[in-house]
Amino acid sequence: MEKYKTFEFINEKDVTNYSGLENEVLTYIDRGDKSAPLIIECFGITFPDKNYSIKRASSNYFIIEYIVDGIGHLKTKNHQYVLTKGNAILLKPRSSHYYYSDANNPYKKYWINFSSDIFNQIINEYGLDEIDVFKNVDLSDEFSELFHLEKQSTKNDRIYKQASAIIFKMIMKLAETVNKKPKESSLAIEIQNKLDDAITSNVSIESICADLYISKSKLMREFKKYYKQTPHQYLLNRKISYAKTLLRNTNYPIKSISDRLNFADEHYFSNVFKSKTSKTPTQYREDTTNIKKH
Repeated sequence: MEKYKTFEFINEKDVTNYSGLENEVLTYIDRGDKSAPLIIECFGITFPDKNYSIKRASSNYFIIEYIVDGIGHLKTKNHQYVLTKGNAILLKPRSSHYYYSDANNPYKKYWINFSSDIFNQIINEYGLDEIDVFKNVDLSDEFSELFHLEKQSTKNDRIYKQASAIIFKMIMKLAETVNKKPKESSLAIEIQNKLDDAITSNVSIESICADLYISKSKLMREFKKYYKQTPHQYLLNRKISYAKTLLRNTNYPIKSISDRLNFADEHYFSNVFKSKTSKTPTQYREDTTNIKKH
């Protein structure tokens, strides 16, 4: 079996038949200074192989994968997905997952494993922290750029800045697929703006209806049409997202955060936060603080 040691060599060969290749070609990156804002573990190409599978009880890094062809399967703690051409997956640190090739039509994919506090925050702020699979996205150009970095160096200290820009472009493409929706009506935008203003205030749905001179049923119908969730769900998700930011970046006591976001009390806030994130506010803060120390 011919051994292809570099991505440059694979690109030059214009491979169309994978039978002579190893099942997976990957490049490990020398981590060097571990204080760098982005640490690349490795990146690679997985070629069609019906026996290919990876299972992790708890991942140590972010994983971005792009399905080039064929079919794969992904199982996470709460979901099971069928992966096809044009799908991308974004797996987060400390997640448990199991992914494998389809036996009849095994997939080809590009991938990168990395760790970064900065990208952890970016992914959270763009609302991607609870999404595993993205459809109808093309990351081939970005992975081509990434693979070419190998020719420059396999040391993290020398390529992490260029790699950071490439990964950021990938994440922005993933965010675009999530945010695609029918063109909002002016009323839907008004409702959303008022809900955003209510994140740290005690504004009710009824008062928003009164301000806009519409019925509650119309408000619910109009908002859900464009944002695929109820106003209450949207407001609660925005509050939890803001709470995450405060927990990561401030030393505010949990009660102060609860009060700031107008929850009835600290206990109720903690229960809602845990139902959304599987962690209490204290656990979430400790985990993100531990990440920053590494």
